[in-house]
Amino acid sequence: MRFRKSIKIAKGVRVNIGKKGVSSVSLGGKGLTLNASGKGIRATASIPGSGLSRSEMIYKSGNAQNPQPTELQNSSSINVKGKRSVSFLLGVGIFLIPYIFAWFTLRKGHSVLSRVVSFGWLSWLIFSITQRP
Repeated sequence: MRFRKSIKIAKGVRVNIGKKGVSSVSLGGKGLTLNASGKGIRATASIPGSGLSRSEMIYKSGNAQNPQPTELQNSSSINVKGKRSVSFLLGVGIFLIPYIFAWFTLRKGHSVLSRVVSFGWLSWLIFSITQRP
């Protein structure tokens, strides 16, 4: 039997309770959520209302269980040389919503070029929005 209850503490802060007590804490809301649990910290970014989302473990704690082989195969697109390519969906996310998706290029394996391009695009958008005619 499973038990799960989510309690809203403040705007954007939730405590998730399971059978054995507090299982995790979630910060954020629609668009971007960080979830901290015993397994580690998971970041989830989405485009609200579209059904598109991306979830990534950004930190794994020492007591987290090892993922199954099928999870390892599907979790990343790292090539033989240890480099991670920017997927099509990540590229679209960086172009449309760089405030969220540019940060995904900081994961291990992305090239300096992909980081410079994504954060350059983010910087240019912020600069162009803040300039008044």
